[in-house]
Amino acid sequence: MNNTHTTLKIIGGILILVQLADILLHAATHQLEALRVSANLIILIWLTILAFGKVKAKSLSIAIISIATYLLLNLVFLALNGLTNPEQGGTLRVTLFVLVFITVMLSALFTHLHQRGN
Repeated sequence: MNNTHTTLKIIGGILILVQLADILLHAATHQLEALRVSANLIILIWLTILAFGKVKAKSLSIAIISIATYLLLNLVFLALNGLTNPEQGGTLRVTLFVLVFITVMLSALFTHLHQRGN
């Protein structure tokens, strides 16, 4: 149980850092996109809600909704703006794909471990 708790803290910390880095990266390059930042905030809010432990009975539902909404907002962003970034010479949005992949995979692992621990 203690090992799972430590693992959850580490994964949660990495998720927070990834979201903050994503937002800061976009701010630093003057490419803040409302859909992407909203997606990052959803993950941060979800983790904050879990940290305060106020929703144990519905934590799985909230996790699924949060992760799905994060993914959906990023897919809408891609549908509206394309797979390439004109700001970077039309290159593939590799950073977006990597950050979204990391977030979704770690969020799923976090949710699995959190449910197993409860």
